[in-house]
Amino acid sequence: MIDELKAQKTFISYSWSTLEHEDWVIELAERLVNHGVEVVLDKWDSEEGQNLNAFMQRCVTDSTIEKVLIVCDKIYTEKADGFKGGVGTESVIISNEVYQDVEQTKFIAIVAERDEDGNEYMPTYLKGTKYIDMSNAQSYEDGYQKLIRNLYGKPEFCKPSLGKAPSFLLEEKKNTLNCKTELKILIHQVNKSPKKFDRLISDFFEHLRQDFASFSLKFPVKGDLKELLFSRLNEMIELRDVYIEFLDFYILEADKIDDYLLIEFFESLYPLVYSKEEGDGYFKVQFDHMKFFVMEIMIYTIAVLYKYKKYTEIKEIVNNAYMVRMILEEERICSIGVFRFYPEFIESVILPSSQQRYISNSGKLLIERANYKNISGNDIVEADFLIYLLTYIFNKQSGYDSWYPPTLPYFSNESIKFLSKLKSKKFYESCKIIFGDIELEQLKGKIDGFKAYLKDHIPSDHIPFSMSRYYLSTVFYDSTEIAKY
Repeated sequence: MIDELKAQKTFISYSWSTLEHEDWVIELAERLVNHGVEVVLDKWDSEEGQNLNAFMQRCVTDSTIEKVLIVCDKIYTEKADGFKGGVGTESVIISNEVYQDVEQTKFIAIVAERDEDGNEYMPTYLKGTKYIDMSNAQSYEDGYQKLIRNLYGKPEFCKPSLGKAPSFLLEEKKNTLNCKTELKILIHQVNKSPKKFDRLISDFFEHLRQDFASFSLKFPVKGDLKELLFSRLNEMIELRDVYIEFLDFYILEADKIDDYLLIEFFESLYPLVYSKEEGDGYFKVQFDHMKFFVMEIMIYTIAVLYKYKKYTEIKEIVNNAYMVRMILEEERICSIGVFRFYPEFIESVILPSSQQRYISNSGKLLIERANYKNISGNDIVEADFLIYLLTYIFNKQSGYDSWYPPTLPYFSNESIKFLSKLKSKKFYESCKIIFGDIELEQLKGKIDGFKAYLKDHIPSDHIPFSMSRYYLSTVFYDSTEIAKY
């Protein structure tokens, strides 16, 4: 392949400024020749007695010479702008060609010197053209590589082939979220009339449900399913953030948190996960982004409540029996695990963000997307762990609606501080309501049982290489240390 490459025949135009500068030009020319470039240079292509001005004019206009390198230093610039000597004569010819054809690429400025302020020396007619900088030792090698690539027609950066329009353009453009406007109204109205809080929350949730349903994909899906699904998932970050902003405001402003409002909201979201127009076909993976979103905001709900030390509300939400309407219209009583959907398609593909597939793609996505104000990836992992632990304590880890933590591969002492903090009597007393109506010794037994449960119920392929089953079942806690200090 290398033997097939052919460089363009090149003439070097320069000024006899100093002996040092002439040597610089000769070394450049020799290096180009050694790299397969046929170089025309006065030092070896002209003879004594020959008219140098005529030689240079002929080289500039010679049709076999495809590139002319203009080595720009102070003296060359002054002669070109003053139309002095052979350089001045060349400049008249070159400037005409440059001005007449702004798209020309035959004449290449090589900056060999700069003034004391760092500005390049360059003839007026070349101002505004893209040049190659070889003015110092730092820029010389990079400049030479650009030059040799140019002469061989092998640029470092090539424009890619024109592809197809992304599939998501076939979908209708999403409108502004109505719930975002409704939240602004809620905040404004509550500040004026706190008694209207519940009604305003109801209105906000109604608009949020409508916005959520609008993200559904129609079947059959037009275009690439993966592109469309992850595009929708990214768009839904804004919807998630509006919900978290509401929850922040509600916790800070309400006299008492009505956990049942949140419970009813999640119950009403469940059937919307499978939103589709009447008569549309049904393909379960087309709802993966909807499933992921509901799971995500449930974890965020626990994370935000935990931040504000709302332990009673966490207990109520995790321990609640949810009445949800399933796909075929029947209602079932389920545990919180019913909102821990398994997005089958998302788990099976390579994630666009990292071009990798993970033990838990959902867990990786949850951490990647954890960019809301004071909620970090570790906060999401800890909230996920809390749901897992509490569902075990509340005897809700059996059946199809068990909560299986999507961030399990990221469980660690660094991300989960809760059990370590339980060593403190003060912390235990402040949060013990989260475990329900059980005494300290009962809790210790539950923690020991949970560790054994982890050891027996976690598939080996869901445990990172750095974590053994034994480590996972013992890393979090020695139950005898609860409320010890």
